[in-house]
Amino acid sequence: MPCLRVVKARTLTVRRFVTHLFLVCLLALSLPAAAKERVWVVLSAEDGVHAETATVLRNELEGEATLKFGVPGKLLDTHEPPPTLIVTVGTVAFDTTYKWLSERHAIWGHVPVLATLLPRSAFDARVAEAGRSARALSAVVLDQPISRQMALIEHVLPNRLRVGVLPGPQTRPLLSQLKKQASLRDLRLVVGSPVDSPEKVYPALKEVFESADVLLALPDSLIYNGSSLQNILLASYRARVPVVAFSPTYVKAGALVAVYATPTQVGRQTAGAVRGWLAGRGLPPVQPPREFDVVVNTHVAKSLGLQVDDAERIAAALKKAEAGARP
Repeated sequence: MPCLRVVKARTLTVRRFVTHLFLVCLLALSLPAAAKERVWVVLSAEDGVHAETATVLRNELEGEATLKFGVPGKLLDTHEPPPTLIVTVGTVAFDTTYKWLSERHAIWGHVPVLATLLPRSAFDARVAEAGRSARALSAVVLDQPISRQMALIEHVLPNRLRVGVLPGPQTRPLLSQLKKQASLRDLRLVVGSPVDSPEKVYPALKEVFESADVLLALPDSLIYNGSSLQNILLASYRARVPVVAFSPTYVKAGALVAVYATPTQVGRQTAGAVRGWLAGRGLPPVQPPREFDVVVNTHVAKSLGLQVDDAERIAAALKKAEAGARP
């Protein structure tokens, strides 16, 4: 009965294979799922723009990592093991977190940090103060690219070719880049005297107004702050020199136009950087905002006798130009 023996042998082999496959599948199901990366999101505050950014990060990254949110006083007061990545939202969160990490023992020394919703100057100042570090650091900053700001001036004020800037402590490092981007568009940069104290703001401003026909305001807290803003805008209005600003708040207060990124836009870009890190690509270089909006003060435009497109058309034109400039 050789044929019968062969059939029985084959049946036994199939049964053994099926049993083995079943056991493998059962073992796989019984094993715990692979641990997700642990990401802490440290917020400068639990409301306002910080909460808006946090909501975007939660919606974008939920399910891709184990997320934990909180302000420094709550989130950093912990005996838990280090997370695999820390995202800070706002300047206070970045400063506090970086200082806190520097005081921890060695196990915290290599936790990477991705900062967001802060000016480039705040990020650079803290990194320069800390010196060399083994820690991976990057940021999605609020500062608009200078090329975009010059393109805004060229589009909105095509007949205003002399662009004034006040060189404060946070602005002076940008002067060579400002000159380069201005010359690419046949604009001339008018640089005021160095401003290293509040008392020097208005003499420098008066000097700039003698030659410039548009003032480009850049994020420099010594020059542009809550105490000085109204006086600067009033002086510019009297000099008939429109202000191109970096914040919608400034436009509401009396600047002509601004290009800026919303917390939601910055949050989406930050989530993309985290997603790239989760995929093993590391942290990207420091990035300016990719997405942006434009806001126009039509009352100021009318008072200065300027014909200005609506904000959506201006933003669309800038985005189209940038898309065409990419290789």
